[in-house]
Amino acid sequence: MNEVTALFLRRIKAPLILIVAVYSIAILGMILIPGIDDKGNTWHMSIFHAFYFVSYTATTIGFGEIPYPLTNAQRLWSILIIYMTVTSWFYALGTAIALYQDKTFQHERKKLKFKRDVKNINRPFYVVCGYGETGKSVVDALLDEHFGAVVIEQQEDISERGIHDKLEYVPNLTADASEPAILEIAGVHQNSCKGVIAVTSSDETNLIIAISSKLLHPDVTVICRSDNKEHEDNMLSFGTDHIINPFESFASIFSMNLHSPSMHLIYDWLTGAPNTSLSTPASINTGHWILSGYGRFGQQLHKELKKKNIRTVIIDPQEDTRLIFANNRLPEDSFIIGTGTDAKTLTEAGIETAAGIIAGTNNDSNNLSIIMTARQLNAQVFVVGRENFEKNKLLYKKVNEHYHKDTHKNIEDLSNVAHIAMQPSEIITRRIRAILIAPLLIDFISHALLEDQEWANITISRLSAVIGENRPYVWTVNITKDNAPAIAQALGFGRNIKIQHIIRNPTIHSKNLDCVTLLLKRGTEVQLLPDDDVELKAFDQLMFCGLRKVKHTMSPTLNDLNLLNYVMTSKNEPQSYVWKKLMHYLQKGERRESSR
Repeated sequence: MNEVTALFLRRIKAPLILIVAVYSIAILGMILIPGIDDKGNTWHMSIFHAFYFVSYTATTIGFGEIPYPLTNAQRLWSILIIYMTVTSWFYALGTAIALYQDKTFQHERKKLKFKRDVKNINRPFYVVCGYGETGKSVVDALLDEHFGAVVIEQQEDISERGIHDKLEYVPNLTADASEPAILEIAGVHQNSCKGVIAVTSSDETNLIIAISSKLLHPDVTVICRSDNKEHEDNMLSFGTDHIINPFESFASIFSMNLHSPSMHLIYDWLTGAPNTSLSTPASINTGHWILSGYGRFGQQLHKELKKKNIRTVIIDPQEDTRLIFANNRLPEDSFIIGTGTDAKTLTEAGIETAAGIIAGTNNDSNNLSIIMTARQLNAQVFVVGRENFEKNKLLYKKVNEHYHKDTHKNIEDLSNVAHIAMQPSEIITRRIRAILIAPLLIDFISHALLEDQEWANITISRLSAVIGENRPYVWTVNITKDNAPAIAQALGFGRNIKIQHIIRNPTIHSKNLDCVTLLLKRGTEVQLLPDDDVELKAFDQLMFCGLRKVKHTMSPTLNDLNLLNYVMTSKNEPQSYVWKKLMHYLQKGERRESSR
């Protein structure tokens, strides 16, 4: 018996007992009270006749007095029956209606439906715990890649966040994901569950989710958001596969921009959502930086500036942060008490000669004010803005438009007035998309950071040549029997398979597919932008970049041995036994003729 049925029976027990008691008394009375038959003899109703009479009397249908006209005593009892049974039915129906309106009962019904929906998922899926800004972005990314998604959110307004507006149905439940029983009915223990993504706003909740998930399904991939180093250590001790700290992640992106703006552009292109527009390259002038807001975010970015030996002026309204600054500073760094929203403070910080400014407070209004004031004082300053809430994204986008209006300059000429936004949900979603969809992308980025600016510029040119104005799509090919059976089989035959065979267009043999081979991973060895004539080996991993349709065009070559033979030799080979023998006979005859 499920929870819904059990709860229904518990609540409806008293009305049901009352109805049974009233019916029993009514039927007993009709049996005991004597009547008179058509011959004037005393007559008593049978149990069947009494039950039949009470049934239609209780529902006030009224089929008449059967099988003989009732006596006055029977009619008096019938009047009592009507009032007793109608009252008991009103009580029962009222209880049932109240039960269906009860939040506990509704929650149990939703939970039962949720459990049934999860069991009916027939493809790999991920459990997303938390459906805020980050969770919504993660679900969109999963659906874009044709994965299933199951959502658990503790807030009651989950249905108002557009989850029912998706093109695909997403099973969802309003519950506390930190409860192991909730994770269990969400299907974490099922083989088709590939991972659990904990992106709630509470590090403690994410920690509990990580622990519970690993105990319920040790092989499941667990990805957690964490803003606290202590919780990160606990998550790692329980085997959490990936921990994403939005501040540390953005600090890495910021460091990438300082190292090579072109490399940052590559990262932005490869990790962005498929339906977003491409960003443009930016350059950073030499000079000092101004950092407004010295909380966790500001401290992370200050560390990156310190690594590059870049002088930084800190602006913060809290005197207590001066002590933290004193432990992290370079000798030439300075600290100013203030908010940075006024021209006086920014001028004192040297905004006129600054290379960049970071609006890193936890207040979006202050950050927008800092950005606009800074640009009025220095039109060439490089701006990094912290977007605390995605709902304010439009306001940050309008900053450039206001600048365009005030300076009467063409917005296309403002590439050196770039604006890098730190939006936690977007940062986390980019990392999760890379982990789930193109895990080699992390290896590519880490090794690409060791390259110089010229290498990054060449890579951008190669990517632009194949994607045009479209957002690039990244995919991975593993040379295994499951993922590339044709390639694995050919290698087993001892044939030499090269990258050029995989990227050849199977429909137009003379052309290659519009894609770039970004990375070849063989064991622990990583090779960036490998040449097309590199020979492949079993268990190699390749990462390609192009348009999504190119991946689908490449897929038949990986799975069909005959098609692989065609792209390698430009000849169609027969598939049936008879045709193979016939072709072998004809080729033998041709060789004899040519030898004469």
